Amino acid sequence: MKSKHCYVVFIDLPEALPFEIKKVLTKPEKIKEVDEETTKAERELFNFVSKLEKNFKEELSFIGEAIVAEKFYKRFLFPNSGFMEIMYQAPVAIIAHFLDIKRARSFASALKRTLEQTITDEKILTILKNMVEVNMEKEEALTYEKLSKMREIRGLAEV
Repeated sequence: MKSKHCYVVFIDLPEALPFEIKKVLTKPEKIKEVDEETTKAERELFNFVSKLEKNFKEELSFIGEAIVAEKFYKRFLFPNSGFMEIMYQAPVAIIAHFLDIKRARSFASALKRTLEQTITDEKILTILKNMVEVNMEKEEALTYEKLSKMREIRGLAEV
């Protein structure tokens, strides 16, 4: 089986996006707390995603939330293959996965246009647009030999 895909990565290092949650949440259950900052952040996040949909010309489907290492993610599915995760605690990280490099590049362009519609400070906008990266995962085949080695190592760990 080959696991090759393309992905777009964006990290808001200047913390300029309006939907970032700046406070540190120490317990996963605190994500469910509805406070003013969280409510505003979620509203701004879905507004941003709505603009991104228009620029990418695809309607995204919200598929839920996840908590990974005390970081909170919103996940979205693309109808023509691919998915996107947005970690919305500061600094925001957006990662979109695709099977086709053309779709990844198209998404990166749409993300840059969305940033242009969201950020008014030209200097910060330039920095943010330069933070959008398109990458291709290296092709690695999961062969029978690799699978056998993984099973052996796993068997040793169980002893």
